[in-house]
Amino acid sequence: MSGNVRLSKTVLLVDDLDILRKMIRDFLKSLGIEVLEVSNATEAIHTARSDTGTIDLLLTDVEMPGMSGWDLAPEIAGLKPGIRILYMSAAVSLQERDNYKQKPFRLEELKALLMAIFSQ
Repeated sequence: MSGNVRLSKTVLLVDDLDILRKMIRDFLKSLGIEVLEVSNATEAIHTARSDTGTIDLLLTDVEMPGMSGWDLAPEIAGLKPGIRILYMSAAVSLQERDNYKQKPFRLEELKALLMAIFSQ
């Protein structure tokens, strides 16, 4: 894949681990993706409610304090019909789920998965 791929998409990024969230945010921005970055499910729901534009993808950690990514996804989908969901987790095996990335992962692996999701 070319290093200069640009994606004109908006991603709602939800992860309670600051360092990982910021690394993913910076990487997504380098691909031309607008990033709405939050650290928990409550902030994600508030962001989805208040954002009047299109959010193309929810990229969410599964294991978070309060509300899990599993529970967050249908809430966001109800607010943003048609949104795609990508789960990521270090603690939970997501082998049987569509659109998942097991942590830790290389950023190039994330890029390939995003390209596949956005080409559907």
